[in-house]
This record gives sequence, structure tokens and C-alpha cells, in this order.
Amino acid sequence: MLAAAARKARHPVIPLDLPKQHDKGDKVHRFTFDDIRRDLRQLKVIFQLLWVLEEKQIDLIHANSLAAGLVGGVVAKLYGVPIVMHKRYATAYGVLDRICEPLLDRVILVSEATRWKFAPPSKQVLIYNGVELPSCQPSSQAETLRTDLNLDSDALLVGIVTRITPEKGIHLLIEATAKLKASPSVQLLVVGGPYFPTDAEYIDSLKGQAKKLGIADRVIFTGFMEDTQAILSLLDIVLLASTIPEACPRTIIEAMAAGVPVIATPLGGSKELVTPETGILVPAADPDAFAEAITQLAEDGDQRKQMGKACRLRAEHLFCATRNTRLTEKLYVV
Repeated sequence: MLAAAARKARHPVIPLDLPKQHDKGDKVHRFTFDDIRRDLRQLKVIFQLLWVLEEKQIDLIHANSLAAGLVGGVVAKLYGVPIVMHKRYATAYGVLDRICEPLLDRVILVSEATRWKFAPPSKQVLIYNGVELPSCQPSSQAETLRTDLNLDSDALLVGIVTRITPEKGIHLLIEATAKLKASPSVQLLVVGGPYFPTDAEYIDSLKGQAKKLGIADRVIFTGFMEDTQAILSLLDIVLLASTIPEACPRTIIEAMAAGVPVIATPLGGSKELVTPETGILVPAADPDAFAEAITQLAEDGDQRKQMGKACRLRAEHLFCATRNTRLTEKLYVV
């Protein structure tokens, strides 16, 4: 999608043979020996990138992942250009982190949760992820979407907009929805699709769980939807039940920009983004806590409204794409 958007904007795109993304669902072995062997076979990308730098006379490398930072860092040192890495992960990669850090000139943190404690503070700068705030307005397609999804007209809509994978804790949200005895008008929207093959199996298990709990009519699986603004225009509360730390969840940022309160787990960057004024943080892997928080906001429209306003103000202060792009550009020329 990024390459297509870049080509549409008439930017040149040169594909490289970077190592394939590892399955982040494996919380025990984040890098297996097979992963490392596969990555080593793809080190030919170093020579490809050196050729691109020479051919295009590149002055700076911006790496957007650890793998790109490791490869790009080696190339930057060989070619003699600076390299900046966007650190978008809150879990540690141990020795790989320590190997990568000396290769980099600057590191852009997307939250305090992504900070390297062993790296010099002068090398790291905090710039939160951003969204185009003017586009985060109520969508005219919202009511059409409500009809298409066959949603109850008087239901309070809660939802999660994310890649469908076990670490997102969607099964916990379905269990929480089944516990909402005092709020039978709540419907849960699960918006997103799978990435890895095992994720498709997870979706099937979620549908089976909702059916078993007798709430299949209250849990709506929309699949992947490109127009997230239409979904956010419908939702009264956005949920994020991640069971592992996330760096700077875009779900939360987009919800705040749309003025929608958030209920999330206090892991990784989420605990920085969500404040008592903008939402509720609940313990991880605790469906009872989610049910209680949903009920609290479902029964208090004024609180939801005040939180929504606070969300938008916080987004304007921290998550403006234009402002954060300028901060990144400023870093390039320092």
C-alpha cells in the first residue's frame, strides 16, 4: 500500500530484497534460528542498497524497522551517509538492538515505551505517530455503513480497528461483551483482517466463541475496511485489548483524532496516549474490567462527550501529521 501511494504521488520506488517480517505472534521466540538463517541469505540487499545510493546519489537513509536499521546501518557506514531509524516496537530484541544502535546516527521514538535505555539520550528524539487531523471528521458514509452492517439503530457501538491476531486480545472483548448484562444494547464491531495464516484460524475461533456465548448477533465482523473514518464516525467507544506492549497504537491515535473515547490496556505506548480525561485503562487479560469500563461509559453519555472533546484536543497537541512531519524534516538537517 505504501509503495502504491508513493508511486501515485510520483515518487520513485525501488524494491529491495529485505528479510521477510517475522511472526510477532510468537511471544517466546521472536527470532528463531530459521529466521536468522533466512535473514542471512538475504544480505545481498546490502549490495543492492549500495548500488541505489550510488546511482541516485542518496544523502540520507531513513530506516523504518529494526531489520532495515541493521542493513541500512551497515550500508550507511560503508557509503558514508547518515541514517535515521524510526523505532516502532516496544518489545526488546536483545543483542540485535545493541548491534543496531551504534550503526545509527539518530533514532526517532514513537513513544517513551520505545526508548532504548542503553542508548545516549542525545541520539533519541520523541515524535509521536501522526494523522491528518482535517480528514478526521464525521463521515457522510457513516449511516450508509450502519445500514450495510445491519446495526441496531439504538445500539451503543464499541469496536476495535486492528489487524486480527491473538495478541490484540479480541477474544477478551467478546467475553467482556457477553458479560454486559446491564447493557444489552451494546454491539461490538471487530474491524480488520488477518496477516499471517494462523490469524485466519483465530478469526474462525472468535466467531465460534461469539456463537457459543450466545452473542453472535451482537458481535459484527466487518473484515478489512479502508475507510476507517466511516467506522470511527459510528463508534461510541474504541477498544484496544492488546496483551503485549505496542509502541504507539494507531487505533488509539485515530480514535482520539475522531473524538472517540478509548478503553485500553496499559501496555507499551498505550499508557502514554490514554489519560483519565480521554479514556480508561484496564488491566490486561481482564474481560471483567473491560465489561465494567464499557458499562461505565455506556451509562454516562456526558462523560463520553467530555472524553471525546479531550481526545480531539490531545490529538491536535501530539498527533498532528503536519507538525510531526516538520519535526522529522528538522531532524534530517541537524
